[in-house]
Amino acid sequence: MATGTGDLAILLAKKFRNASIIGLDPSEKMLKIAKNKIKKNFLEKRITLIQGYSQNIPFEKNTFDLVTIAFGIRNFKYLHLSLQEIYRILKPLGILEILEFSNPSNPYIKIFYHFYSHSILTRIGTFFSKNYFAYNYLQESIKYFSYYGKKMKKLLKYHGFKNYSTKELTFGIVSIYLSQKK
Repeated sequence: MATGTGDLAILLAKKFRNASIIGLDPSEKMLKIAKNKIKKNFLEKRITLIQGYSQNIPFEKNTFDLVTIAFGIRNFKYLHLSLQEIYRILKPLGILEILEFSNPSNPYIKIFYHFYSHSILTRIGTFFSKNYFAYNYLQESIKYFSYYGKKMKKLLKYHGFKNYSTKELTFGIVSIYLSQKK
């Protein structure tokens, strides 16, 4: 889900050589970039790209063993509908793996992280890309999602998932949320 430019799909295809991978993303431009990367890695036969939305996934129920979302769930417009759809398409005991930005719990890291992301990253990103909106949106979406990140276990449980685990990476700036379909 939210496959973007295809980096995670390519990584998964290289790691799991017998897997068939489908990447879904609403952005035609991102999928075009992903398609070129997949071609350069000779993975066209193993990775299929589909333009679509997480709240309306075009697959039958109980289709997938694994659904991954890397740095994309915070952009889901209809989070609850999306989680319902993901649950629907996962096979029984299928895994949902989410990698997303989070707010560090360590107060010193939190101060540094907020200073860096709001003052330095936004300015550097805007300078090079000439797109203030993109870097400002990044910060706003992370801040908005941090509310859900703190309550991710409850949110996943509400949608029927079980066996939750969370692992913080890079001092809590990023977290992995794992859960399983009942």
